[in-house]
Amino acid sequence: MQIPFERLLTTARNWAEKARAEGWLTPGDIHGLNEVDTRTPAALFDAGTHRPLVAAFFGGTGVGKSTLLNRLAGQAIARTGVERPTSREVSLYLHDSVKIQHLPKNFPIDRVRTAYHHDDRRRQILWIDMPDIDSTEQSNRELVLDWLPHIDVLIYVVSPERYRDDKGWRLLQAHGGEHAWLFVMNQWDRGHPAQTEDFAKLLTKAGFRNPILLRTDSRDIEVERKPDDFETLQAILQDMADRHVIHQLEIRAETLRLDALRDALHDCLEKLGDRDGYAGLEPNWSAIWQETRDDLMKGLEWPIQEVARAFVTYETSVLRRRIDLTQSPDENTGAKNAPPDSILWDEWAESRYRDALDRLIVEAGERGLAVVPLKARLDRLARGMSRSVLTEGQRSLRLALANPGNALQRFFLKLSGFLTVFLPLIAIGWVSYQVVKGYYESALYHLGYLGTDFAIHSVLLIVLSWLLPYFLYRKLKPSAERTAVKGLREGIGLALDQSGDRVTEQLGEMEQERQALIEEGKRIASLSSPAEALEADQGSKLLERVLPASARKRQKTAG
Repeated sequence: MQIPFERLLTTARNWAEKARAEGWLTPGDIHGLNEVDTRTPAALFDAGTHRPLVAAFFGGTGVGKSTLLNRLAGQAIARTGVERPTSREVSLYLHDSVKIQHLPKNFPIDRVRTAYHHDDRRRQILWIDMPDIDSTEQSNRELVLDWLPHIDVLIYVVSPERYRDDKGWRLLQAHGGEHAWLFVMNQWDRGHPAQTEDFAKLLTKAGFRNPILLRTDSRDIEVERKPDDFETLQAILQDMADRHVIHQLEIRAETLRLDALRDALHDCLEKLGDRDGYAGLEPNWSAIWQETRDDLMKGLEWPIQEVARAFVTYETSVLRRRIDLTQSPDENTGAKNAPPDSILWDEWAESRYRDALDRLIVEAGERGLAVVPLKARLDRLARGMSRSVLTEGQRSLRLALANPGNALQRFFLKLSGFLTVFLPLIAIGWVSYQVVKGYYESALYHLGYLGTDFAIHSVLLIVLSWLLPYFLYRKLKPSAERTAVKGLREGIGLALDQSGDRVTEQLGEMEQERQALIEEGKRIASLSSPAEALEADQGSKLLERVLPASARKRQKTAG
């Protein structure tokens, strides 16, 4: 079931407007979609009723449009003569049973003159006499373009003297691709067959294959008129006023509007980027970020050492303030999103980080991808980068200070500390045992007591049993400054790795959103296929001549 064009266009515009609001498309990208016109000749009348053929006369000043219309109407309904070139209004001529019910809003009603007739033979045609298309007044041209979407057949009238002046009909052709065309060389009494042949060649070059070109002499005195094609013009208009032909014109007009909608959607889809999209940026980002990370780690080495040195230098009360890396000691309540004032993440680091993000944005722009939503996401990451680095650095610093060194180093450190106590105790015990044993044997067997040499060696043994493990303990114990440097280095490195991963995640999420947007756009475009095509009957043969060749080609392709 074919969706009504107005509803389909509204759906497409809502899709495009949402994409524009989110930064995927620019106002220029969706301009073509907003320019798709919904106005039709049928919109002037009540739905469900048989409407007349809307035929309008166009042409330059002085070519006799009004006299031709008066001749077709059988009475003087259009202004002629001296007054005509300065006319600023549109003249309608229709049967009194036909009512125009739905003129568009803001339509210049005061510039519309309506005349009714009672001739049932002309009931199926609504005649419109338009202002001169070559008028110097811009308002006349705007009035013509306002009426143009509501017209079925453009009857373009020229004179033998001015038929090569193509500005008027080329302007209409640029804005009137949905219409049928008839060309009339009026004032034929002053014309020559070579002029019609020359005019036909001009029309063929402009895309009208085998156009209908008629000659008329619309002078008031009938007996003075030169033989012309007036009867043929009347017969063609009566044939086109057939209900079936009007239906074919409506189908063709809707087909062209659907083509315009589909082309505008395809233009929008092309602006959303190529097949790889943001996923194709991940290898580029990996290279950019690896280079940036290495530079940051090298450039932050000095601040890391400064913070570590401050840790082991300042007294505890100052340290408690200094060790809080995520807050300046003298921080006051300022801007919430301002990066913390810290020696670790300074302006250089912030600038280097944003340079990497800018390189990614430039790469996305070169690939034809939307940079506005990407920049918005990266800006959010950049605003939180400083606090992320400092928070992770502080956490790793605390963990490093709580657990200095590696596992093996901590094991030998504990072992040497234990031996610092255990070995001297063993030595003291052995010396004590030898002292008691010597005293006992000397008292029992009247031997000499232990002398000075024993005392000196015993002291040396006890001292060495303590000194050796203590020396190892001191050598194995990590430096507080080196521990702080290591902790900060690991924390900042981890924060940078996490930041790079977050950018990669954002690229993946954006690619998912882009694909969803593209799929929705393609779904809407698939609904814009015409429901039916023109049938190859007698009416279509007539349309083959009155429709421009480029329009027929689009129509057949759609069918």
